[in-house]
Amino acid sequence: MLRGTFVFVILFVVACPISSFNNFSETQKPPKLRTIIIDPGHGGFDPGTHGLISKEKDVALDISLKLGEAISKEFSDVKIVYTRTTDEMVGGGTTIGEGLRNRAAIANKSKGDLFICIHCNSNGHPAGGYYAKRVIGYKKKWEYVGKGKKKKKKLVNAPIYESYWVINTKTGTATYIWKADRSGPKGEAIKDTEEGGDDITDSADAIFDMSSPEAKMRAQLYEKKFFTNSFLFASLVQEEFQKSGRENDGVLQRDKGIQVLQATGMPSVLIETGFLTNKEEEEYLNSDKGQDEVVQNIIDALKRYKDALENTSAGGGSGTGYR
Repeated sequence: MLRGTFVFVILFVVACPISSFNNFSETQKPPKLRTIIIDPGHGGFDPGTHGLISKEKDVALDISLKLGEAISKEFSDVKIVYTRTTDEMVGGGTTIGEGLRNRAAIANKSKGDLFICIHCNSNGHPAGGYYAKRVIGYKKKWEYVGKGKKKKKKLVNAPIYESYWVINTKTGTATYIWKADRSGPKGEAIKDTEEGGDDITDSADAIFDMSSPEAKMRAQLYEKKFFTNSFLFASLVQEEFQKSGRENDGVLQRDKGIQVLQATGMPSVLIETGFLTNKEEEEYLNSDKGQDEVVQNIIDALKRYKDALENTSAGGGSGTGYR
């Protein structure tokens, strides 16, 4: 009898949140994007990647401020929260790690419905171009091999190198989502966000202790939905970039994860708007034309995402969003 009761309770706890996600009365409005968090990467003592004429922290901030302004014009009912609006480490953090935690704290406290982090990329080589070496031949050379009593001279083929100039040609955009196997931290962030305000939970869910097994199950449901929503928005962003003629490196996950995406209790993406290490793309990202196009691409993706989120939810199906 106790075992049967336990199973019933578990099924009831899991079923309640699911039903609350999908069932809307005719008088209820479907969930909307109410609050969007915009996070300009780096800042202050952390410049990010360097181009020939600019630093990532400055370009990311310029694009982020323009993006926030454009969202406010396009969606008058959406609240914009910036993690920073000036050249500073977020929250006055004294380390990069502290700054990352402050970014997530701002997003979670604001109970965001979408987290957009803006960055610029680097291919790991100096901006513009760099010298590399290549083998152009071999020459005979005596070398000592072995150690101690076994040490002896041996005639070997030694490579002959020449230096040559390599133009840094890598261009393209990419959007990151959090690594699927890092869902534990995401679940904790979701629970923290829910604890931050009663407008995220309905009256039935609010009775749960946020540290209880029921709350953990609820967080797991959110994780799956947030992952789906993050991938959807990231895919739309990349599609819009590609439509405008930008190189599309796709939706990516980083093996070691991305802390700021894992620590925010909401759908979250990190957009690499282009490579500052490429001379032409850096100039594009520093121009008004380039920044305006990047912003418009994200706005167009956001329109499609918002439409999918609300129209699917309004139908009461198993769609892409519910917040």
